[in-house]
Amino acid sequence: MGLAIGIALALVLTVMWAIVSVSRAQRKTGSPVQDALVDFAEQSLELGSVVEILGFAGDAARVVFGAERAVAILPVDGEWEGHVIGADGVSLGKVPAGAKGLFGWLKHNPVVILAEDLGEARFGAMRQPLRQLMDFAGGDAILPVVDRGEVSAALAVKRSKAFHLDRPVLALFQEQTQTACANARLHVEASHAFSLAREVSLASAFHDSLVASARAGEVGAVKWAGDVEVAGEAGSDFWCVYPLAGGRVLMVVGDSVGSGLAGSMTSAVVKSACDLLATGDRPLEDPSALLSMLSKALSHASAPVHARCFAALFDPERKIVRYANAGLQLPYHLSGGELGVLAGGGPMLGDAFDAGYRLYEVAIAPGDMLVLSTDGLVRAEDAARKPFGDRKLQKAITPLAGKSAGDALTALLEAVRAHRGDRPLADDAAVVVVTIG
Repeated sequence: MGLAIGIALALVLTVMWAIVSVSRAQRKTGSPVQDALVDFAEQSLELGSVVEILGFAGDAARVVFGAERAVAILPVDGEWEGHVIGADGVSLGKVPAGAKGLFGWLKHNPVVILAEDLGEARFGAMRQPLRQLMDFAGGDAILPVVDRGEVSAALAVKRSKAFHLDRPVLALFQEQTQTACANARLHVEASHAFSLAREVSLASAFHDSLVASARAGEVGAVKWAGDVEVAGEAGSDFWCVYPLAGGRVLMVVGDSVGSGLAGSMTSAVVKSACDLLATGDRPLEDPSALLSMLSKALSHASAPVHARCFAALFDPERKIVRYANAGLQLPYHLSGGELGVLAGGGPMLGDAFDAGYRLYEVAIAPGDMLVLSTDGLVRAEDAARKPFGDRKLQKAITPLAGKSAGDALTALLEAVRAHRGDRPLADDAAVVVVTIG
């Protein structure tokens, strides 16, 4: 991103330097017309769009060079239209159908075309469309404006008999108009690059707040290790852990619907709400009630946002895990060498203000392992774009019985990376391994 901004700024500065340098060199001649072109070139640097530059160029052609008429021909919603430049600003409507194909030819022939040139054999089949365009615009000179190999506009001019504009002057005028238009585009691209960089930086800051401060931890018999891998510049998947009284642990894994800044902000809202509800003197310990409160936080009527979330309360003393699911990937439960899932689900967070979530309960025992993850893990693709999938994930989890949470997490991530090779993630992936001691 920093390289893109640097290139954009360098191009802008290069264009500005070229225009000013050429202008200063031309001013040495002392010709009134060339001095006027110098002024045009320098002042056009301050304009921010092709429309403004063409309007300025048309005014220069009429006021400075004595042209009787100037018309800007621009694409509007895919159709080329003509607009008389001046105080009246009359629209001429759409370019005649017979002249529409002319713009594809002009990008390969981006030269000043005068009415007296049309008898030349080089124009061939384009002779009639060019006449149509000149008649439409009421001009006798066409100056195509080409940027990055495409015609972005055209300026049609009706020259004055009293003030003759020869071809070299018109060609220089065309070149300066094109350069000014390219400069305006580069300014827009540079501005967009800065805006995008700020958004990515903000999204990254939001995501940093989502990542658990410690990758691994333990409370009594409950041990865990987790990781988040981001698919792009900033992610939205997260997991968090809240130790509670009596050796219990509340764990939440989530994934917002959306990407970039929007996704990161949604997940930041969910995690911040979790932090508020699950900590303090009276923490909310019911996973189903927690999800209901989170859904309320996201389901504002005017602009609802959505997230998938799984919340679980591990209680090793009572040998149970109680959980609720708001549309997240089903967690796996490895117990006694047998692999199962924590079945059950519910609507995504934000689907409804009064969404209710069923509370499920499953027995756990020492030696059990649970794997909580977002769908980015199973969506990881290999070089042939084949996803890792649930079946491979199940095969990777089953041999992990008896391993520590950290070792199991490492083995799972290595299995996914071996499948991916050099291919980047298709989606963010969060995974947490929990073991019961």
